[in-house]
Amino acid sequence: MNHRAFKVFNKEKKMNRYKADELIKKAFPNPGWKENDHIMVKGNKSPFDGDIAYWSKRNSKLYDGATSKALQRQNHKCEHCGLSFTEDERVELHHVDGNHDNWNKENLVAVHRSCHQYIHMKQ
Repeated sequence: MNHRAFKVFNKEKKMNRYKADELIKKAFPNPGWKENDHIMVKGNKSPFDGDIAYWSKRNSKLYDGATSKALQRQNHKCEHCGLSFTEDERVELHHVDGNHDNWNKENLVAVHRSCHQYIHMKQ
């Protein structure tokens, strides 16, 4: 894909091979090792053993940035319903004051996708 995009970019009149290479690096960044990291399962844990807290914390490592910090602050539980996150449910960030430009940590809470939809239906 990189080679094909390079050929397309390089055909542009105002583009030389160095600028095309820079565009390729921006368009297709090389993911770091941590992004491709696999988290090992501890000892004899199983998704069927009923230990929802362990699996919630393990799956929250897949998130980064504000979502990860909100999950840690909330002890890996939904702010709206108070239930732990399971692996098949997606975590979403909700802006408490409704202002999507306000990214203060006090304004962001992690909620289930279904809870997030319910919150916005009530408004």
